[in-house]
Amino acid sequence: MAVGNIYEPDHVNSILLAGRADLVCLARPHLSNPYWTLHAAVTLQDQHEQWPLPYEAGAEQMKRLAERGDVQGLKV
Repeated sequence: MAVGNIYEPDHVNSILLAGRADLVCLARPHLSNPYWTLHAAVTLQDQHEQWPLPYEAGAEQMKRLAERGDVQGLKV
């Protein structure tokens, strides 16, 4: 388990892929942005992340903006 000062999706992936941990715990990113996981999925261009049903329209818009590189307000 890895904890502490982990706040970027690439950092999470590198820890998991290097085998340094089987589980990465995030607290601060989720306190400041409850949708951090969803925003990180868009940043990493993950097409398999399931968004809650009420947010699916926003998910499609976020994916389109990410494809154009126009997600300026998205801070992950």
